[in-house]
Amino acid sequence: FFNYVSMSESGSDVAVRSQLQKISNPLSPMKSNQREFDFYAPRGLLGIVIESSPRGPMVQSISHKSPLLGIIEHGDYIIGLDDLNTKGMTSPQLSRLMAQRSMQQRKITFLSFAGTKKS
Repeated sequence: FFNYVSMSESGSDVAVRSQLQKISNPLSPMKSNQREFDFYAPRGLLGIVIESSPRGPMVQSISHKSPLLGIIEHGDYIIGLDDLNTKGMTSPQLSRLMAQRSMQQRKITFLSFAGTKKS
């Protein structure tokens, strides 16, 4: 199931692709919804703090001025940047890569587990 959404913030278009599917969370015996989606971030700072986790870089906090506010949540995982797999990166590695690309639009792929505790 794919859902395409187009939003406009401050005159810039932001496209989000969502995919929902029923999966089994590898760290929990419970079934959960996995939501994978792309966010096309505008140039500049994103206003998020990420931390390293066993599953890859995870969103720790989101600034109230972030273009991602209301789109991502604390505990979502960053699994791709411009189609590059980031699951094996540490937060410092991903932060450096994101900073190097901050003067251009970036495609960031997020993974969220609805209804599960994130670690």
